[in-house]
Amino acid sequence: MNQQAKSGKKLRKRDPLLKLPDEIICPIISKLSLKEAVRTSVLSKSWRYIWASQPNLLFDSANILGNTVSSSSCQTELDWRLQRCMFIERVNCVLHQRCNRLKIESLTIHYHLGQDSASRIDNWVSYAVTKGVEKLDLDFTEQCSLLVNHTSTSAFEPYTFHCGLLAAPRKDCSVKHLQLASCSLISLPISTNLASLVTVRLLRVNINDQQLEMFLSTVLCMKSLSLQCCNHLVSFKAAGPRLLLEILNIKNCFRLESITIDADNIATLEYTGQSVGFSFENVPRLAQLFMVFTGTRRHDGVMYALTRVAYDLPKLQTLNLISIQSCENTSFVYKFCALLSCVILTFIFSLLQSLNLPENVPAFASIKQLVLTVFPFNDDDKLRWISYILKAFPFLQKLQLNLLSPSFIKQTTEIYRHLPEFPHRHLHELEMNGFYGNQNEVELLKYLLENAVGLEVLRINTCQKIYKGFNNWDCEKPSSHFKLSAECAEWLLSAVPATLSK
Repeated sequence: MNQQAKSGKKLRKRDPLLKLPDEIICPIISKLSLKEAVRTSVLSKSWRYIWASQPNLLFDSANILGNTVSSSSCQTELDWRLQRCMFIERVNCVLHQRCNRLKIESLTIHYHLGQDSASRIDNWVSYAVTKGVEKLDLDFTEQCSLLVNHTSTSAFEPYTFHCGLLAAPRKDCSVKHLQLASCSLISLPISTNLASLVTVRLLRVNINDQQLEMFLSTVLCMKSLSLQCCNHLVSFKAAGPRLLLEILNIKNCFRLESITIDADNIATLEYTGQSVGFSFENVPRLAQLFMVFTGTRRHDGVMYALTRVAYDLPKLQTLNLISIQSCENTSFVYKFCALLSCVILTFIFSLLQSLNLPENVPAFASIKQLVLTVFPFNDDDKLRWISYILKAFPFLQKLQLNLLSPSFIKQTTEIYRHLPEFPHRHLHELEMNGFYGNQNEVELLKYLLENAVGLEVLRINTCQKIYKGFNNWDCEKPSSHFKLSAECAEWLLSAVPATLSK
């Protein structure tokens, strides 16, 4: 045995990490964050550059500079510029030390960079694209770095992302998931079709109607599109027989005036913002509609959802409707919510008492299961909405009411409520959550027991269910201030027919 082989054998005895094959090391490193992967370089001489095999690259203030975002850590503009230069240098160093043959699965950059750093950012993105990156997440929000002293008068120009960066020369686009935040987007005609893109999310991105239309023409295989706070959009249009878009989410694009959808494959539309003009031309698969209306014209949006939607989308199976009284007071968002799991309708909204609901109630004939969350369920609620619901959903079989009462002292005076009788023969199952025995809750239950003539199952629970999004609920136990009284419990035992399953 020669001297070199003997030295290698002794080294392996002293350093057991050398015995680990790449088939074991690489999967371990891939599970670590970039910061944790770099720390493994001190474990062994042979591991000095093993961190470079990390396929998921996260470049943010904590990983690159070792500090975290803090609103109390304000700096001068000069300090911030020096910190930004250090961030850029360290990112360049990390990418330079990576092995050229290794694939990059995801590239995430969360740092406050602008157009003056465009050449650096473009190089990082281009490098990742040549390495087959599948997920690209670029967030240049100011909060992604330590905050700057805003006494500076120097102008800051947002970074401009060119869609052509996603197409490497002589190579098909590999990016499947694209997320951009706090930048501008320019979509120019490119020779390569971005057919690999499946999901796109744009947050606070400067893009106008023409640029978005051009972008959509290059991502025909995209399944999900999310636009949030894109305030240069005025008229959104998703149209074309080749467009495979299935899920569309538009949120808080405050200059938006109209939404036109003419797409065969779209199945889910989620909209949050002021009331706009909706045009549904060819949407045979649209079955889920989620609408959150804000601002002074929210009444118009709610009225449209409760009337015209039944005619514009006759095949609709799920409808979520929210009306927010104030954009600033988001803690009091929900008044009326419904969720659907088979053929179920979902409503969330807060203005039923003040709406002029039509006497000729449109029929949502396909709805079989309805979940309503009433928040805040005030003591002086006239309960007119429940009779409207019984009329609007004539074939409803299961009703779930999630009652969220406000925390202030309860009304002790008697409230007079006159509700029309409307016998409902198809409602078989009723569930009430957040029931504490207040006057308005008791009268609501009485009305349903009297009109649900075919009721077979009744469930009552003091726990509250809070709607968080599509098929996503939180269950909260009641506080000590909200307990079902013994008197109410006795009333329930006497008022509920013995024939019902409980």
